[in-house]
Amino acid sequence: MEIFFWFIDLLLPVTMIILGKIIGNKPPKEINNVCGYRTTRSMESKEAWDYANTLCGKLWFKIGIILFILIVLLKLIIPIESQYLSLVNVGIGLVALIMPIPFIEMKLKSKFHK
Repeated sequence: MEIFFWFIDLLLPVTMIILGKIIGNKPPKEINNVCGYRTTRSMESKEAWDYANTLCGKLWFKIGIILFILIVLLKLIIPIESQYLSLVNVGIGLVALIMPIPFIEMKLKSKFHK
């Protein structure tokens, strides 16, 4: 059962690292409603789309690495039951996943809405 909780805890950081590397280096070519960083500002132009997706990918990659290290350290240091620590780790992961949105929106606003 312990392996299951390790898998659950590290799924989000590993996904952020992989998708961050992919999107950061090669954002979706076309503006679409299926994949990529999709907000009103990011979808206003091809330039905004490329900028937002590249920035989001780079941030997710960096945050994913930090999150991976943090979760491994928490699992090794904090002596509580795995299921409770997994709830904490998933919560931290979800916050880390959405944390870049206000920053990216601020950068889009300053770069493309002058």
